[in-house]
Amino acid sequence: MRELKAEKVREMTEDEIVTRIRELHEEMFNLRFRNAMRQLQNPLLIRERKRDIARLTTILVEHRTGIRKLAGHQETGLAAAAPKERAVKKEPARAEETAAKPAESKRESTGRTKKEPKETKKRATKESKK
Repeated sequence: MRELKAEKVREMTEDEIVTRIRELHEEMFNLRFRNAMRQLQNPLLIRERKRDIARLTTILVEHRTGIRKLAGHQETGLAAAAPKERAVKKEPARAEETAAKPAESKRESTGRTKKEPKETKKRATKESKK
């Protein structure tokens, strides 16, 4: 089965995870090389190693962003008491600007009114060019 389960990885330190990822990349290189030479007995090992690398990097990113800490890196003090909320970007200035500006319709931006046909606009532009 899998040797690297998520619970076991979370018990490792950050440095151990980084070195393990490096080792798995080297192993992937060797597996791909042996597979190209048709000397690999079990080609499914490549898939398993890819998933192990993805699992390790996911857990490492979770730790670094603060989503879920590793076992050896528990927060202490006020940071542990108050859970962190994800930052949400809000643009209050944009909301005020849109409220102050009147809405401009598409008809106003093209320069035509509803009843004015397209041909009259074309004639007007041709006359202005002369």
